[in-house]
Amino acid sequence: MYQALWACVICVVVTVLVTLVTKPKPDEELRGLVYSLTDVPREEYTSLWHRPAFWGVVALLVFAVLQIIFW
Repeated sequence: MYQALWACVICVVVTVLVTLVTKPKPDEELRGLVYSLTDVPREEYTSLWHRPAFWGVVALLVFAVLQIIFW
């Protein structure tokens, strides 16, 4: 357990040190890779069956029904 704790602490320390030492990449290089710099297409003209939010709600409802049935 202590070995995992020390591995996690060392990983965080190395990550912070590398972040502080390296210079950040310009926004032009990150376009298309980072969510905040990527143009996200709108879902206004997509049918209901092709929207991820719809299928997410369907999955949550199925899981809720299964939870009630097998409680």
